[in-house]
Amino acid sequence: MESSRELASMDAEALRNLTATLLAQLTERDAALSAKDAQLANRDQELKAKQLKIDQLTHEMAILKRWHFDRRSEQMDPLQRSLLDESIDADIEAISLELEALKEKPASPPKEQPRRVALPAVFPRREIHHEPENTQCSCGCGLERIGEDVSEKLDYTPGVFEVERHIRGKWVCRRCERLIQAPVPPHVIDKGIPTAGLLAQVLVAKYLDHAPLYRQEAIFGRAGLALPRSTLAQWVGACGVRLQPLVDAMKALLLARAVLHADETPVPMLKPGLGRTHRAYLWSYSSSEYDELQTVIYDFTEGRGGVHARDFLGSWSGKLVCDDYSGYKALFDRGVIEAGCMAHARRKLHDLYANHRSEIAEEGLRYFAGLYEIEREARELKLDAIGRLKLRQQRAKPIAEALRQWFTRQRGQVPDGSATRKAIDYSLGRWAALTRYLEDGDLPIDNNHVENRIRPVALGRSNWLFAGSLRAGQRAAAVMSLIQSAKLNGHDPYRYLQDVLERLPTQPASRIEELLPHHWSAR
Repeated sequence: MESSRELASMDAEALRNLTATLLAQLTERDAALSAKDAQLANRDQELKAKQLKIDQLTHEMAILKRWHFDRRSEQMDPLQRSLLDESIDADIEAISLELEALKEKPASPPKEQPRRVALPAVFPRREIHHEPENTQCSCGCGLERIGEDVSEKLDYTPGVFEVERHIRGKWVCRRCERLIQAPVPPHVIDKGIPTAGLLAQVLVAKYLDHAPLYRQEAIFGRAGLALPRSTLAQWVGACGVRLQPLVDAMKALLLARAVLHADETPVPMLKPGLGRTHRAYLWSYSSSEYDELQTVIYDFTEGRGGVHARDFLGSWSGKLVCDDYSGYKALFDRGVIEAGCMAHARRKLHDLYANHRSEIAEEGLRYFAGLYEIEREARELKLDAIGRLKLRQQRAKPIAEALRQWFTRQRGQVPDGSATRKAIDYSLGRWAALTRYLEDGDLPIDNNHVENRIRPVALGRSNWLFAGSLRAGQRAAAVMSLIQSAKLNGHDPYRYLQDVLERLPTQPASRIEELLPHHWSAR
């Protein structure tokens, strides 16, 4: 009887253990199914987002192609038409590359590429040999060279074309019939003829020297090979896509700084549907002159609304040096600290003196001269933030207070609505922002640092940004960000872009910062 109860107890315990095991397995299976369902849902969401992007790009390309061949665009003058064609050709190539990256790799073999016309034989050749590192077969036999493949790339130095002949020897083991050949060197444009040097030349000429592609076509023609502007535009579009990750990395670093400069300038943008230009804007954001990171990022937008500054800066909060443009006001409502530009306040008095020989303006300019003299001394002494703050507190702050009192006295002596009254009201109305630099050694006295970055851009805007699409303006902004940042760091923009375009195809994404202007060094 006792053994029967023990047996029943053991059976009950085994049953409970079995039940617990089964419940654990069911729970584990349910968790696995839930994880699988979540993974499939995420995959579906990614596929939908990818398809939406593909549809958007396909639609954008269709619009570009329609404008490219639409006869209504013949209403434009020849210069407008030429510049529009350049931007459209570049946009189409850029969209093609983005679509290629989004679409799945085709299972069928790719179609045979059309054969390129041979490069002129009169151009000098520079042979670059690519051979296997080891010419010993795994079976122990020495490999025998049985031939070679030759591909040619077109290089350019100002006024002179040169052809790079990439020679890849073929090595074979006679015993096991094993063929070895060095791989094709990667290029930014693999199936094209340009070297990184030629691509850098086109970009620098367009975005630094302000030479549109139709002018470059004529320049290349005089050097012996008339490269069609449509081909040059395709190269520009491809380079814009390849260089964008560098600009994105620069922007991430810039938005980690505590002090930024901001400025904007109008640029003409061609609207094909209107047959004329309208006013777009190029925004410039840069680190401070006192910052160890020297970089500038341009942002092209179709308008000047404050939403564009908010979109660029995102959740950034710090001290923003800018002018009195109302578009920045919303930033100050969410925690960004405004730092005014003393140069803007000074400029209003300077204009009065230059145009009307105003004695009041002349007197006010003496105060500004004293403030700027102190900044010049701090720069010559190479003071750090603590040293600048101490110098400003001791010498600049009394001058600024005297200037504020002078403004207040003069305001009561000049009529309402006069240019002098407006100049005084501008400074008094922004006095807290204008003098904020006196309490912070990391802040500059004015916004001239970024204005100097946007000035060379403004000089050539009629040549390089007379564009027919937002994409063309954004591409110009990206390339100019790299060029001007390279100059800020003391680099030759051509040498910088040439080296970056050479290294970019094999550079790991995790080490992209090595190619940014403030890290880059010539090899």
